[in-house]
Amino acid sequence: MRVCHAAIAAASFLLAGCGPSREDAPIDDVRVAKRRLSVIVEGCVVDPWQSATLRSPASRAVLAEVILLCPAFRADGLVTPIDPAARSEVHGTVAALRSLGYRVTLGLRANDERGVSLGGAEVARSLASAATRTKIIDGLLAVGASADGVELSLLFVAASARKDLAVFASELRSALGSTKQLGVFAPPSVSEPSDLPDGDAYDLRAMRDSVSRVRLMTLDFSCCGAPPGPTIDPGWAVDAARFARSMVLPEIDVAYPLYGWDFSSGAERPVTFFEARGIAAWRGVPIERGPTHAPHFRWTDTHGAAHDTWFDDATSTVRALEAWPRSVLPDDVGVVLYGLGAEDPALFPALQRAMR
Repeated sequence: MRVCHAAIAAASFLLAGCGPSREDAPIDDVRVAKRRLSVIVEGCVVDPWQSATLRSPASRAVLAEVILLCPAFRADGLVTPIDPAARSEVHGTVAALRSLGYRVTLGLRANDERGVSLGGAEVARSLASAATRTKIIDGLLAVGASADGVELSLLFVAASARKDLAVFASELRSALGSTKQLGVFAPPSVSEPSDLPDGDAYDLRAMRDSVSRVRLMTLDFSCCGAPPGPTIDPGWAVDAARFARSMVLPEIDVAYPLYGWDFSSGAERPVTFFEARGIAAWRGVPIERGPTHAPHFRWTDTHGAAHDTWFDDATSTVRALEAWPRSVLPDDVGVVLYGLGAEDPALFPALQRAMR
C-alpha cells in the first residue's frame, strides 16, 4: 500500500530519549487500550494461511471486521470480477467469514485489465461521468450483495475529482440502503490543504454525511523516496487522527502495517515478516530495533547491493498500541491492520494478551 509520506518531516513519536531497543524487547506485561480492530486482505478471497489465522481463537477474540480488497472498476466503469464463478467465490468467502463472527466489507479499487491501479487522472475521468458512476455502483452491488458494506479504497485520485468523489459517495450511500456500511480509505493528512499527494481529492467534510467510517491510511511513512525507516510512525498516526477528528468526521480508524519494506539503491519493495526474518538468518546479520521498536537490519545481497530492511512484528505492533493510551488516542478511534498474511504469527495471540 503506497501512500507515500515522504513529505511528513516532523513526526512526534521519534523523540529524543526514545532510542533503539534490544531485538528481544519483552511484551508479556504490556497492556493496551481495547479498540475496534479490523484487518485488510489484499484480494477477493482468503488463502489457506489467512483462513487458518482468521479461524484462530486469538484472531476471533480481537478482530471485529475483515475487509477484502475487492472488487475493482475499470476506466469504463466495468466492475471485476465479471465471471459468475468468481463472483460466487466472493459470496462464499463473505459467508464463511461471517459464520466465524466477523463483519465483512468489500474494498472498491480502480484497476485496469491487468490489475494495475488506474492513475489519478483516469479515476477522475471515470468519476466525472454520471453514467460511469452508475455502472460502477450497479456492478458493485452485484458483487457485494452479501457483504456488510463497502469501502472506497482508491489508491490514486486526482484533485480534480474532489467534487465528483463526494457525489459518488453520496450516490453509493443511497444505493446501498440503510443496512450496509459505507467507509472510505483516506490519505492521513495533518493539514488543509492536504500535505499528501492526492490528499486534496478527499473532501471529507463533504463526505461525512455519506460515510460511516473514515480509515486513515497511516502507512508507508518511510517509503517511496524517503530514507529507510519504519513503515509507520505512531505519533504521526495520532496527529492524523486528531486532525480528522477536528473535522467532526464519523468513526475514524488509523491503519497499522502487517508488512515491511526493503530499501536498496533508492528503490523499495514490500516484504513479509517471514521473508525479512529469513533474509536476516540467511545472511547471518543481527536484527535491531529502531526508535518505534520496529525491527530492522542491513545486509548485502549476492550481487553486492546494500539493503536496509524494516518490518513489524508482534513486539513492535503491541508497543505501538501501547503508545496509544486513551489519553493520547481516544478509544473510539479504531485500528485497521493492513495486509493479512504478511504478519508475525505471534501477533494475534500477543494482542489478545495485551488487550485483556
